[in-house]
Amino acid sequence: MNIKNFISSSFYGDLHRWFLWVPVFFGCGISVYFSLYEEPSILWGYGGVVIFLLSLIVVRLQLFKILFLAVGFMIFGFSVALFRTHLLRTTMLHYSLPSLILEGEVAQVELKPTKAGNLYQRLLLTNLKAETAENLPQKVRLSLKGKRERVWPGQVIRLRAKLMPISDPGIPQGFDFRRQAYFNGLGATGFALSPPEVLRETFGWQSHLAKKREKITDYFLKTMSPPLGAIAAALITGDKAAIPEKVREDFINSGLAHILAISGLHLTIIAGVVFAVFRRGIALIPPLCLAFNSKKLAAAATIFMTFLYLVLSGFGIPAQRAFIMITVVMGAILLDRTALSMRTVALAAFVILLLMPESLLGPSFQLSFAAVIVLVAGYETWRNPLSSWMVRGGILRKKIAYCGGLIFTSLLATLATLPFTIYLFHRFSVHAILANLVAVPLTSLVIMPLAFLTCVLTPLGLGDFPLWVFEKSLSLLLQIAEVVSSWPGSHIWVSHPPLSAFILTVFGGLWFCLWHQPWRRLGLLPLTLGCVLGFQGNLPQVLIDGQGKLVGLHEGNNLYVSSSRKGKFTAETWQKYLAAKEVKPMACDEGVCQSSLQGIPLIVSSEKERQPCVKEAILIRLEPSEQACPEARLVIGWYDIWKAGGYALWLTEKNLHIEKVRESQGMRPWTGRAIRRRDRPSQLD
Repeated sequence: MNIKNFISSSFYGDLHRWFLWVPVFFGCGISVYFSLYEEPSILWGYGGVVIFLLSLIVVRLQLFKILFLAVGFMIFGFSVALFRTHLLRTTMLHYSLPSLILEGEVAQVELKPTKAGNLYQRLLLTNLKAETAENLPQKVRLSLKGKRERVWPGQVIRLRAKLMPISDPGIPQGFDFRRQAYFNGLGATGFALSPPEVLRETFGWQSHLAKKREKITDYFLKTMSPPLGAIAAALITGDKAAIPEKVREDFINSGLAHILAISGLHLTIIAGVVFAVFRRGIALIPPLCLAFNSKKLAAAATIFMTFLYLVLSGFGIPAQRAFIMITVVMGAILLDRTALSMRTVALAAFVILLLMPESLLGPSFQLSFAAVIVLVAGYETWRNPLSSWMVRGGILRKKIAYCGGLIFTSLLATLATLPFTIYLFHRFSVHAILANLVAVPLTSLVIMPLAFLTCVLTPLGLGDFPLWVFEKSLSLLLQIAEVVSSWPGSHIWVSHPPLSAFILTVFGGLWFCLWHQPWRRLGLLPLTLGCVLGFQGNLPQVLIDGQGKLVGLHEGNNLYVSSSRKGKFTAETWQKYLAAKEVKPMACDEGVCQSSLQGIPLIVSSEKERQPCVKEAILIRLEPSEQACPEARLVIGWYDIWKAGGYALWLTEKNLHIEKVRESQGMRPWTGRAIRRRDRPSQLD
């Protein structure tokens, strides 16, 4: 068979699966929008919608129609992302404000642990009011440390606070916290300087629901021993804030972090439990069973109960995906149809991207859909052979198939999420499969059903026993995470791979999973090439923090920093990005740190009085200076850092390559800007 016939037969053989690529093309358009340097005019969005509609109704030729539809959906994705940004109009701070008396409504309360193990409150305030000429954000997040009276959602409070801007990325092309905050409606962070004064309470369904979630979280934190109460709250209400950092690290290092995030696993378990309980319960009532279809009643009840769990858990992206898929499957039962698994995945992805296009860039969306796409593809491939093998055997084959299915599922999910874990978090665990073989059945068969029973029976006064068993099962899960995390190879750091390698890997994986015909094997080419290129990243040698607190020198497998006291979070971010084994201090004396970069002197000065000038050196000045140094190879001053938001430097044999954080971000609505004091509203009064 020649190449033309091979492609033609594969194309028409997989014609029914082109629908699965709709969210992929749609997501490509969203990616193009977020990669732009400048914000496009809203007219581009209207034009994109017109072109998309033309792609649906004008073109008639089969092959050309599909290609034109692909372009149409890409343009439509671009337009939807543009409209979403334009409609939000989140106001963001670009500089710290003087302390002010702030009044606002409490929308959310999180209990965060301190290093000593005590809990403090972190508030999300909306509808802000203050006597200031500044344009206040729509939402701010404040830390309320110390022993303070408990604040609840729906209360309107007044307090003295210090507001600060959301941080820029620590590295050019790094994760953009400001963009994430923009689409969450969050414009600033800060901390309280006085106890909050409760002015009044508001009454609305949103505040009522948030208050219920906080009370459930508070119940588990007070009733169960730490940190089990925090884990229980994470599984039921989705509030992971109270989980100690050590416990988070244990779950991440053991490959069990997905259990703490409410995802398809949790929602599917709840759906299975509800469907089984309702169907069996209806069967025990003969008049009801004879009058109605018990399977359809159970399906309707499953949709309702999973929606309640979705609302209670805070509408996480993985949970939304799972709810849409469960609703489609249960809807098919109600309509006496068979739901197509991969089509439900595609539908869920398209709906989420249509409503929240920014979710494409988030770890939750990427990890969740990567795992479920590979699992469904594996199920579609091996379902029939495995079923026929089980039918011809006895109970032993069924047990073998069940155990093999657990291993196969864990292996597929781990491999599917591995490229995203490396690209986003720069780490992976070689023991994730083994840990999941024990933890996933424990979660599926014991923990989540007990969580459901506890929530149902506690309001009736019958929840003591299920709560006790629930706590014991969580303790076992915690022990599994601790033991596996302590093994060698539980967390292997990987330096940041190139974006091209990540794109090739994702495209190859999608091509291999979404097609059925033999041409799916072509996806192995970009998949392999992406894996090879993943180890060819060009990492910077010098990094400069945008706040002027820290300078890092990457040399060998170590990261040398200018200060061991300042910018600890930034140093940790750099260490993960570079996969440095250790963070060590530079050789510093009286505010001047000295090192060398390929034989070129590197001098970092953090005091005004001591700012040396060395010929052919790279000088980094973290304090304002009026002393020029023309004989230096490069001088980066305090004003340069303040304006650029951070630097990354690469020294090659020919020249010195420089990238700036804000230049890599572009001029977007969420990008931080350096605004001089004389241009700020508070200086114009």
